[in-house]
Amino acid sequence: MTTFARPRNPLELAVLLPYQLGYHPGPSVVLVVMQESRFGMLQRHDLPDDPHDGLAVARHALSVAVREGATSIMLIAFEDDARESAPLVEALVAAADEVAVEVGLQLVVRDGHGHLTGQRGPTIVRPLPPPEDVPAVAPFVHAGVYPLPSRDHLIRGALPARDEHRAAAVAAAGRTSGAPDDKAVTQVWGRVLDPSAGALAVADLTDDELHLLATSVLDVDWRDALLAVLCPGTISWAALSAPHITRARHASTRCAWTEGVDAARSGHQDDLMAVRLRLGELTRLVPLELTPSLLTITALLAWWTGDGTVAGTCLERALEVDPGHSLADLLLSLLSEGVRPWERTGLAAVPDPAA
Repeated sequence: MTTFARPRNPLELAVLLPYQLGYHPGPSVVLVVMQESRFGMLQRHDLPDDPHDGLAVARHALSVAVREGATSIMLIAFEDDARESAPLVEALVAAADEVAVEVGLQLVVRDGHGHLTGQRGPTIVRPLPPPEDVPAVAPFVHAGVYPLPSRDHLIRGALPARDEHRAAAVAAAGRTSGAPDDKAVTQVWGRVLDPSAGALAVADLTDDELHLLATSVLDVDWRDALLAVLCPGTISWAALSAPHITRARHASTRCAWTEGVDAARSGHQDDLMAVRLRLGELTRLVPLELTPSLLTITALLAWWTGDGTVAGTCLERALEVDPGHSLADLLLSLLSEGVRPWERTGLAAVPDPAA
């Protein structure tokens, strides 16, 4: 996530970060990229089980930070036990020194207190302010946005537990269904891509309709058209089939953000989240072998809206089911390298068109 409300001091930054991430980080280190005085990318890193793994993690983290134009970084560690984050923090400091990036702040958060390490002198310990006393948190509170208890809660919300009984019924329906009809595919996708409060629940679609949805995105042209329309700027429309784009635009008529690129996300967060959740619901209701392309669509939509955590989890799950799914593999590689596809060209040129 690159949009960043500005805290007034390091303690306020520690309070703000869970709102920016969408969840309480748990034992981890958050690296904040600074571009002069401007806040940039956030990177959250789990604490390695083996401290010796820390330097590899740190070097990769700094390579991404440098690519992001970091002039300095800040390190905010969240701990349950004293010094459990120290090996990774030390590795990040060493990696920053290797690439001549200044570490402007080191803060450890533990037991409701911030432990600020200065360049000189002892560590300063201060209690964290309550969220209501942090002005930078106010926009989140006013919007009714609060951090979830953990990263796992965020992932479970985006990818609910599978319904294998329903998935078996959908598979059975698929064995008796005929060839997909373009008009039917467009219509049923229009029902899924409906963020309104009165939209038909995904689970209320018929087994035939669920099977049609899942199998339709095995057609790479249709999948990529949906991606291009739902995530403006990720894939050039000129590189895709015009009839497929026309159908994808018709299916996403209720997705108001699809008419722009960068500015499209602002003001539509609730609708974007609603569609993401509906895609997650779809994924849990269909046979497992049909989920990778659906997971990849969910992943890119999540990443495009700034949620790399959910995006990475969706892509990893897609590759668990189908290790040869080339688009999922490509997107996961880009995600791990911090290369955003909507800031590059050529995403449409996927190595294996049969993915």
